[in-house]
Amino acid sequence: MAGSGLQPLNFFLILFPFLLSLAVVTVRMTKKIIQTHSLAIEDWLIVIAEVLLAALTAGVWKIVLVSYSGYHAADIPKGAVDIKEVLLWRFINNVMYNPILGLVKISFCITLLKLRSPKMWAKISLWFLIGVNAAFIIAATVGHIFSCNPIEKAWDKTVPGKCIERKPYIYGVIGTTIGTDVLVTLIPAALLHDFHMSRRSKISVIIFLSLPLAVTAIAIYRLQNFVVVLNLPPGQVENPYNVRNSLSNIESNLGVLAACGPTIKWILGRIFPCFETGSTRPSKQYNYATSKPSRLHPSNHGYQKSEDIELTMTPKDYGHTTAYGKAGRDDDARSDEQVIIKGGVHKTVTVEWSTR
Repeated sequence: MAGSGLQPLNFFLILFPFLLSLAVVTVRMTKKIIQTHSLAIEDWLIVIAEVLLAALTAGVWKIVLVSYSGYHAADIPKGAVDIKEVLLWRFINNVMYNPILGLVKISFCITLLKLRSPKMWAKISLWFLIGVNAAFIIAATVGHIFSCNPIEKAWDKTVPGKCIERKPYIYGVIGTTIGTDVLVTLIPAALLHDFHMSRRSKISVIIFLSLPLAVTAIAIYRLQNFVVVLNLPPGQVENPYNVRNSLSNIESNLGVLAACGPTIKWILGRIFPCFETGSTRPSKQYNYATSKPSRLHPSNHGYQKSEDIELTMTPKDYGHTTAYGKAGRDDDARSDEQVIIKGGVHKTVTVEWSTR
């Protein structure tokens, strides 16, 4: 048998993105636990997604091995590929794959909700996306598991029974993924349009909150590959000399990384000073209004200001603190979405909250 072709590249594309996402998630959770001694719901969703990613990484590695993915067809020993085993691992991997991006997008939407935009359309859109993704997780997973009757016919074609047509299901799953990816990307950009910050800071924040576009690009590429494979002439099989099996793993890991954009920015800020957009100096103290002000417009009384962003403060947002103290009882002050801007989004009374 000749060389292993693209199989080593497959293994790299499977393992490296997972190690990267694992490192970022570990940093995010460690920071959160140190700062708040607890994890919020959006953090737990990311943790669950990362656990599923660990299982998916092992499963995709296995399917690349048993299918000789990356080899030239002529270099694969005759009879070496067990189709039943390949289909079994493909079935298992899809069960783990379908919930991951849905969990990640729900987490990201909850993160955006915690910015507490006064725009009603934003709140409705975010809750709508949470509902769509929750329904998608259930429908896509259940639809895949019970795509054949009996279930084992999905990997053992000798078993009597029937299966649904694959094309509509695959196109539906990927199409929904792409559509929700685009919406999840557009909302934060629209929200930040009215935020009071420097142009440089606004561009930086939008870039980090638009990381889901990378996931969308991979999803579109996967869809193009599926269109080719699913429309092969009868009797013709896919050329194994490819990296298609690793794409689902890359897409899922990019999804997790996209949801951890603030953490990535924080990590880069520790290495490259150019990613630092705020300061740790004490902020100017303002008088708090008795009525609830707008959260985005500085014309109202009762807000703290930084060079990056302004959020209004209301009595329920703070407790009695001293300078450089904790921000009352609201743990949102240290949640991940609010460290996208260093010192920018904060809930202390007399000092900017720092990401350090």
